[in-house]
Amino acid sequence: MKQFINQINKWYDKFNKLNEWVIIFLMSAMCVDLLAQVGARYLFQHPLTWSEELARYMFVWIALLGSAWCGRSHIHVRMTVVTGMLPKSVERIVQIIVSITIAATCFILLPNAYKIFLSQSKLKAVTLGISLGIEYIAAPVGIFMMAIQWTVDALYAIFDWPGYQARYVKEEQ
Repeated sequence: MKQFINQINKWYDKFNKLNEWVIIFLMSAMCVDLLAQVGARYLFQHPLTWSEELARYMFVWIALLGSAWCGRSHIHVRMTVVTGMLPKSVERIVQIIVSITIAATCFILLPNAYKIFLSQSKLKAVTLGISLGIEYIAAPVGIFMMAIQWTVDALYAIFDWPGYQARYVKEEQ
């Protein structure tokens, strides 16, 4: 079991690195897109009709892929005042409960996110003329990535496998 989870973790690390580069690309592209919109609006007095919609597509993808990326590194905003006062063994139990709860929530949300994607993919964006499915598929992809990440995290915490403490339990600075 441990070897299987280690393989998932290695694969997910590589996938997370790819995810990081996709986020960087989307952020850069969104900045260029919005800069072009501002330039067209103020320099040429003719705003681009498609720019805002494209920026929205990219923003949705950035938000959902970014959530999975942040979860992988445990860098989400979190309340550590209470857990920081707990003994390490209790803190570990709280982390296990949090990881299982988040993973379960993601698995519960996943089918509904997929249904919304299916219903929206039949529609076309007004200015871009492409399927809204490109925007809405971000939800099932991001939620699935978060579900896998938190499941692996829960297993690492439950079994206290080597590397868990160094990788996930970060001291507040």
